[in-house]
Amino acid sequence: MGKKFFWIVRLSQIAAILCLFAIIAYQFNSLQNESNGVRYQQTEKFSYSLTNLAAAEASRYLAQKNQDDLKLLIDDLSDDPIVRDATIYDEFGKIIYQSEKVLPLPELLQLDEENTTKVEGVIPHIAELYSDNTKIGYIRVTLEQGKILSLIESYQERGLSILSLLTLLAFIAGMLLTIVFYKRVNIIYKQSLAEIPKLIERTKTEAAKWQKTEHK
Repeated sequence: MGKKFFWIVRLSQIAAILCLFAIIAYQFNSLQNESNGVRYQQTEKFSYSLTNLAAAEASRYLAQKNQDDLKLLIDDLSDDPIVRDATIYDEFGKIIYQSEKVLPLPELLQLDEENTTKVEGVIPHIAELYSDNTKIGYIRVTLEQGKILSLIESYQERGLSILSLLTLLAFIAGMLLTIVFYKRVNIIYKQSLAEIPKLIERTKTEAAKWQKTEHK
C-alpha cells in the first residue's frame, strides 16, 4: 500500500512537471511570435512620432524664417544613427535645406526601376508644416528600419531574459516547496499507517469490554 501510494504521487509529480514545461514552452513561443509583429508596429509608431516632433520644430523655425536653427535641426537629425537623411521643402516642394548624402526622391520611391539603385531597409516619412493653419512646407525624414528594429529587439530580448529568469526562479521555488510538503505529507501518512493497527486493537478491546458488560 505504501509503495503504491509513493509511485502514484511520484508519477503525478512527473506528469505535472512535464505539463508545466509544455505550457511554458508554448507561452514563450507565442510570446516570441507576437513580439515579431509588435516590433514592426513599434517601428512605425516610433518613426511617426519622431517625424511629427521634427515637424513641430521645423514649422516654428520656418515660420520665423530662422535658417540657422532650421539647419541645426536637420544636422542634428542626420547625426542620429537611426536617421538616414532629412530634407525641408517649402510649400511648393522646393528644397530649402537637406542633409549631406541625401537619397534622391526618385531613387527612394523607385520611380525609375531601370536607372536607380534598389534601396532597402529605409522608411521615408513626410509631414506637412503649418503656421496659423497655413501650409508653409514639408519635412521628409528617412529612417534606418534595421537599426530601429535592432534597438527594439534588444529591448525585448532583455525583457524576455528577465522573464525567463523569473520563471526559472519560480519553478525552483515550486520544486522546493513540493519537496518540503511531500516529506511532511509522507511523514503524516506513515504516522497514520502506524496508528491504524493500534486503532484496530483499541477498537477490539473496547468491543470486548462492551460485550462483557452486555453479558453481565
